[in-house]
Amino acid sequence: MANKREAQTIIVRKTPRGLQPVSGFDAELLMGKALGTEFRLTSLTKRSLPQHRTYWKALSVVCRSTNKWPTPEHLHDALKRACGYITINVMLTGEEFVTTDSTAFDAMNAEQFGEYFNRAMEQLADAIGYDPLHFLDDAA
Repeated sequence: MANKREAQTIIVRKTPRGLQPVSGFDAELLMGKALGTEFRLTSLTKRSLPQHRTYWKALSVVCRSTNKWPTPEHLHDALKRACGYITINVMLTGEEFVTTDSTAFDAMNAEQFGEYFNRAMEQLADAIGYDPLHFLDDAA
């Protein structure tokens, strides 16, 4: 329970009608705030495990069917580079080198990974000449 000095958290969900409290308790807390009160919102939506698995399945299927990349991990690295998910680092000698950014669950939230996923699938489709998610149609 929050102490008297700590503000209670109000949880809302974005809907077509705007932000709506997710529970009666949240609605009650929100009604207790004066008009014009400003809030700092932080997304609570978690990464989707099914989307994560779909990404890795697509990479595995593409690697098996094209033989252009030795492993899904190699393709993953290539996609991060193609999508611009890189950091340019500088060694002590002044020489620059590139590392790819992380797509781990603790490095990207759901929105960020969704954006990366869409860009990666577009890049991959351009590289191989077909939809890398075609296996989803086969399952339907």
